Amino acid sequence: MTSSSNKPNLKNLPLPALAKAITDLGEPAFRAKQVYKWLYQKRVSSFDEMANVSRETRKKLAEHFTVEKLFVAAVLESAEKDAVKFGFKVADSEYLIESVLLIDGARRTACLSSQLGCGLGCLFCETGAIGLIRNLTQAEILGQLIAINDYQAGRKDKPVTNIVFMGMGEALSNYENFLSSLEIINDENAFCIGARRITVSTAGVVPSVRRLMEQDIPIGLAISLNACNNAVRDKIMPVNKKYPIESLVEIAGEYFEKTGRPVTFEYVLMEGETDGDEAVAALSSLLGKIVCKVNVISLNPSRYGEAKGPSFKKTEEFVQKLFDKGLNATLRRSRGQDIMGACGQLAGSMKKSWKENYLI
Repeated sequence: MTSSSNKPNLKNLPLPALAKAITDLGEPAFRAKQVYKWLYQKRVSSFDEMANVSRETRKKLAEHFTVEKLFVAAVLESAEKDAVKFGFKVADSEYLIESVLLIDGARRTACLSSQLGCGLGCLFCETGAIGLIRNLTQAEILGQLIAINDYQAGRKDKPVTNIVFMGMGEALSNYENFLSSLEIINDENAFCIGARRITVSTAGVVPSVRRLMEQDIPIGLAISLNACNNAVRDKIMPVNKKYPIESLVEIAGEYFEKTGRPVTFEYVLMEGETDGDEAVAALSSLLGKIVCKVNVISLNPSRYGEAKGPSFKKTEEFVQKLFDKGLNATLRRSRGQDIMGACGQLAGSMKKSWKENYLI
């Protein structure tokens, strides 16, 4: 939520800037690490809660900064209790920031948003129907994770163990705030979640992927492929007209060479469009030359367009055919469909629809 005061939110400062802000107040350098832990591990709501920081220092911090949290407008738990969707209010838009907690065995995965809306216009995605409203700030990106961990603590469950930047928006198109948030998520004095447990998804903006590779941070990369030829992908994902499938396969090979992590190609099955035997053959030809994974999911229900996903049986058969062709293919199970929290369903429901969409 945009701060109600004119003071900047301390959680909008990248770690080096936060450390400098602390020393600029006349505090010793070690104080910054204490503040990191209070902000991101203990998730305080005020400077007064920073018990091992002197009263004088807390007063100075409060004079210059705020630690305001995102306002949680709504929380919805799926019937199967394997997904929880969160809606966060922002002062400058009718739309909510939405993120999802996914529960799978011992794993607690936060699916974070990086933009309010999305400008790429993929036809099967609810977020794309909104269009791009704006990039999220660092505090808004991290605020989602803080709120999810608050929720987990409230029900005496473990904090988030894994991160996927697969919520609203294209994270690599909000690059600076994504990168600074990633550094904080990674930092041992903040969230302390290792790079191997973090994945960022892209619709295939190749220059942004190259920029990420230059950082030499071995996080996972997922590319939304969703078609086996450029004609179909041009139609359902306009970004393909600028960065066609061949360029995605090329950058995926380079990413593996650079990081040692195979890229995951996400492939959404649309009945009668992307689920035929010709798609199996084409994907085998395209992806068989590089080290990668193929993650198949049936199209989730949407309020936009007439496309629908095939049956679970047909989806299983499609995955098996890819596997038989030698591809490392897996079937991805959708969680949170009943709360519009599954892949492609985050729509930033408007304020006037909160009661209808969130039952509050």
